[in-house]
Amino acid sequence: MLDYNLENRGEASLYEYVYQQIRDDIVAGRIAAGEHLPSKRAFASHLGISVITIENAYSQLLAEGYICSKPRRGYYACELPDAPVLSLAAGDIDRDAVSVGPSAHDSDGQTEQFEALSPSALEAARLWQSALRATLTSEDEREIFSPAPAQGTVRLRRAIAHHLRGTRGMNVDPDNIVIGAGAQLLDTMLVQLLGADKVYAVEDPGYLRLTRIYQAMGCEVRYIPLDGEGVDLSALQKTGADVLHLMPSHQYPTGLVTSIARRYALLGWAAERPDRYLIEDDFDCEFRLAGKPIPALASIDAAQSVIYTNTFSKSLSSALRLAYMVLPDELMERFRRNLGFYASSVSSVDQVALARLLESGDYERHVNRVRVRAREARDGLATLVRKAFPAGEVSIEHADAGLYCVVAAGRDTDENSITHALTRSNIPFTDIGDCFWCANGVSVPEKSTRILVQYDDLSPKELKTLDSQLTGTPCNLSE
Repeated sequence: MLDYNLENRGEASLYEYVYQQIRDDIVAGRIAAGEHLPSKRAFASHLGISVITIENAYSQLLAEGYICSKPRRGYYACELPDAPVLSLAAGDIDRDAVSVGPSAHDSDGQTEQFEALSPSALEAARLWQSALRATLTSEDEREIFSPAPAQGTVRLRRAIAHHLRGTRGMNVDPDNIVIGAGAQLLDTMLVQLLGADKVYAVEDPGYLRLTRIYQAMGCEVRYIPLDGEGVDLSALQKTGADVLHLMPSHQYPTGLVTSIARRYALLGWAAERPDRYLIEDDFDCEFRLAGKPIPALASIDAAQSVIYTNTFSKSLSSALRLAYMVLPDELMERFRRNLGFYASSVSSVDQVALARLLESGDYERHVNRVRVRAREARDGLATLVRKAFPAGEVSIEHADAGLYCVVAAGRDTDENSITHALTRSNIPFTDIGDCFWCANGVSVPEKSTRILVQYDDLSPKELKTLDSQLTGTPCNLSE
């Protein structure tokens, strides 16, 4: 039986401490691969804590891929490949540091122009409007109207470094952060930095615009299929790729979370050759709806082979065009030497306004409110699907990792029933079959059996309408 002294947990909650101890024991080999973990009830009784605490700890370990579940047999430790990784203790999230995104830049002060926005977008627009007003009225004019350095203002880079330490477990030097006007611009800069002669690999299915960006830059692109743990490593190894662009914390469009074993394996792949890199796209990492956030791949990278990228488009709005990347030391030196002539693509006013949101905690409070609304909408959608398809012929997958889930219909199910109901309810969705890059004779899987539904702004009205469409009962919106 595993035995941990709960008095040593410090500020961590009980479930976080148990999760950390089991995780560290698996990484260190003290819990061997394939070893059976105690049952939740027996373990809880042994430690003198509640079963729900053990359940939460096991759920987090399961989500990250440290353990696996076997039906009617329990939980077992997974095998982790050898890879150059940092101590996980150093990568733990510091919740006290969270109090230190952006996207929409439509701030003319006229509230009536916001009426068509969703609740979260409306709140983000007003938050940004308030931040801009405060910046213009209270900040030093020399700071907000002076040209920003090529990397971005020191103040914003420090605020982002503090934010990453608190939310992603990353110890980042602000000098290694580069601010840019959107992820697309940063992607093109990375090609300039790494070289267009490199072979770039992307996930398939994936974000098709990313492929088009690489192709427009003259790059050779390879498409890597996914399995249940993330990017298929054997397929990647056959491509001769130099750079892999991936979304390990919440893959688009499948919602997959890359397991910790696969993360170690990918880090090992990157470390095999110099100038081989992983580009980690962490686009909606703030919005995990259950358990702790999945640690960033960059937080366990000891070989400095991960380029971390993120934007504020999901947390605030895509209209603001503000993103950032964290470069390894060698690439940062190369950036200064080869690309340091660029003028900053983001105004100093916007950078200071964003820094104020991060420093004050207003950004984190906004994210928390969006997360609460998303969780409520997610639960409402799941309830409707279970009600309309009680035999489980339609299910929801990967509903905890971010702002969207996958609605999957069995092959013997009339999959059009759910898509037609969503269409008639004016709820947008994406067919995952449309996210495969059809090239080199690769066949695209059958369409319309798996769709992506984003639920962060699903309103009660839309859910009532969907209920009516699924069940065939009249919808009384006045209730």
